[in-house]
Amino acid sequence: MKKPALFVIGLLLLAFIGIYFIIPQYITINAKVKIDATDVRVAKFMTNENRWAEWWPGDKPKLQQKQLTYNGHNYLLQNGTFGGMELALLFDTARINSYISIAATGDGESEVIWAVKHQSSINPFKRIKEFTEIKSRQPELDTILARFKKFMHQNNKVYGIDVSLEKIKISVMIAGNTVTTGYPSAQAIYKLADELQKQATAQGAKVTGQPLLNADQSGPDSYRVMVALPINKVIKPGAGQVINKMVLGGNLLTASVYGGPKTIYNAFRQLRNYQKDHGLISPAMPYEELQTNRLTQPDSGKWVTKICSPIY
Repeated sequence: MKKPALFVIGLLLLAFIGIYFIIPQYITINAKVKIDATDVRVAKFMTNENRWAEWWPGDKPKLQQKQLTYNGHNYLLQNGTFGGMELALLFDTARINSYISIAATGDGESEVIWAVKHQSSINPFKRIKEFTEIKSRQPELDTILARFKKFMHQNNKVYGIDVSLEKIKISVMIAGNTVTTGYPSAQAIYKLADELQKQATAQGAKVTGQPLLNADQSGPDSYRVMVALPINKVIKPGAGQVINKMVLGGNLLTASVYGGPKTIYNAFRQLRNYQKDHGLISPAMPYEELQTNRLTQPDSGKWVTKICSPIY
């Protein structure tokens, strides 16, 4: 009886010893994604816990408690740092710390790595439980980061506008300038447009598109205003007018904006952020294409404006 008992005990001892060899001292899992965005832009949504609700794939986060749920599993946001976010994976009887790091990998490219590292328990039964629980979260972390990547590649989510790349279809425009107190009124804009229309018509030119506007704030209350009309040929400009030529077929960033001057201003600011993040240079001034006649539609909330920025 003693020999079989010793044999069983020996097997159990070998099994326990094997556990310590099979399950390492530190249990680790890593998930990573590459994102076409600068590390600064990625950090804006990753290190600020208030922005997690915008992209988190699971239940609506309880950000006041810093708690998130996905697939029935809980996570706890801890501390946002310049280079990432500390958060914990919550289990029934344990809390496992992890860290999401952000690193620039190229021009306008970043890598996000979610690393979990936990020291194994000395208790063999607890050691097995920790190993299986932590390793089971690997697909979940992959899915969450994939959702974040998808979010970061949606311009309307990241910048608040739908940015499109188009080709310049205007080769010639006639333009006039003025200075206004405050953002230019519809009357001031269309007065200039009417003068340009008359000059074009007098010389047999046709207007081929909507009025274009550049309103540049030059002081606390003053704006330098340029209004232009695309035309089908080069003509002699009138007094105070100029002929501008565009690079036909050149690249143009555009976005449609719905709203008044403040909305348009914010959209241009986000378009500049997009250009900066993607290393794009603008060789010419940006402008608005007035797709709504602002004289006949006084409600600025109903204006539709296409903002444009030539780039290379």
